[in-house]
This record gives sequence, structure tokens and C-alpha cells, in this order.
Amino acid sequence: MTGSDFLTNLAEFSAALLQDYDLPGMLVRTTSEAVAVADADAGGLLVLTDAGELELLSATSHSAVALETYQAFSGEGPCVACLESQGPLGFTRTEVAQRWPTIGMLMATTEYEYVLAAPLRWRGTALGGLNLFWTAQPDDVDTVQAETQVFADMLALFIVNSEPITPTAARRLVRAALEMRAVIEQAKGVLAVQENLDMSAAYLRLRELERVSGLSITEVARDILSSAQAGVPARDAIEKRAEGDDSAERE
Repeated sequence: MTGSDFLTNLAEFSAALLQDYDLPGMLVRTTSEAVAVADADAGGLLVLTDAGELELLSATSHSAVALETYQAFSGEGPCVACLESQGPLGFTRTEVAQRWPTIGMLMATTEYEYVLAAPLRWRGTALGGLNLFWTAQPDDVDTVQAETQVFADMLALFIVNSEPITPTAARRLVRAALEMRAVIEQAKGVLAVQENLDMSAAYLRLRELERVSGLSITEVARDILSSAQAGVPARDAIEKRAEGDDSAERE
């Protein structure tokens, strides 16, 4: 499938997120589209239950059902590995056989030579995994991996947005965003004064501090304003905040 086809899929799915939709049907459709875009031979979607167990929600072929069902039953395999790593992982059949012998044998019987698993990520946790299978390893694994993760992320968005907020609640969120814009503008002004920058350069500086600190732009802006009130240079305050967050994570 071409790059334009991939963008068409993204446009359609993005539009669907703005409307009411049937969640099971949308998950099945998205899984099938991921298979088509990646030019894979089969695919499946495993989701995590409240008990933390994997269950098969969708599969595009009988052979994929067998592979997915075994992963859900045994609690091991490429899908479980991608959930633990929180990132997409690809394996040849030989690599699968070395790590998970039974799954390797199942792949041999179905003639699949390559599997790619991508997690459905949502705010630091995993909701499930999208798994694609090929009878021959894809030529451009990196591109396929990136595109498959996009579809996995889209699946996660369909799940978490399946109960839409009301228009009133949406407008409340917009008001909150506008209020935070005022904070960001004030932070730009502080940077402009402290570092002798024009407002365009101050905005770029704000984005730089966001990037190097690992904080959100809102957090950076708030810290800049707090530091200005305390007479502390913005960069010193941001670095101290970032170091404090790193220390907390290590503990």
C-alpha cells in the first residue's frame, strides 16, 4: 500500500474519532486495515482484561486465531514482550522459536516467518497489543514497524474515546486551554526580559526548555513564573525541577 493510502486511512480514522462509533466494529476494522497497510498476511488484536489477562478480540485468519489464543493462554510471546517494553517489537520465526518454542512451532505450521507486535499505549500503561504476521520478512521493517505502531495507537484512542464527552465539557476544556495560553504568554515575557530575546525567540527558548527538561510546556511555563517571583533564572529553576523528577523516579 502506498503512503497516500496510509494517510487516507489516518484521515478516515481521525474523522471517525469525532463521531459516535461502534467500538467492537471499529477495532475489527482498524486491525484489518493495519494488515492491509503493512501488506501482512494476517493480524490479531489481544486486549487486557481488568484481571490483567490477555483475551483475543479480533483476528483476520484462523491461523492467527491459533497464535493469538496461545499467547493469551500461556501469557508469553511477542505480544506479551511488547507490552512489557511499551514499544513495537519484531521477530523472525527463528528468533521466536528460540524464546518461545511452542509459538515457534505454531508459526512453522502456519508458514509465518515474521511477527510484529505493537502495544496499545495509553498514558504509561498498555491496553493490549496489535500483532501482524508475514510469510516472508518485510523489506522495510523500520517503516512497517512505525506504521503498525500508529495503528496500535489509533486502536488505543478508539477504546479510550468510545464514551464521548458532552459539548459542554469540551468547551470547558477549551476554556482551560485558553487560560493556560495566558500562562505561556507570561512565561515568554519573562524569558524575553531575562535573556534579552524578542518574543519569537522567547517562544523557541520555551520549547527548548520543554524538550531538554522532559516537562510539559505548561509545567515549564509555571516554573518560569514561579522562579521569576523568587528571583531565580528560569533555566536554573527548570533544571532543578527536572533533576528532582529524575531523583523521584529512581527512588
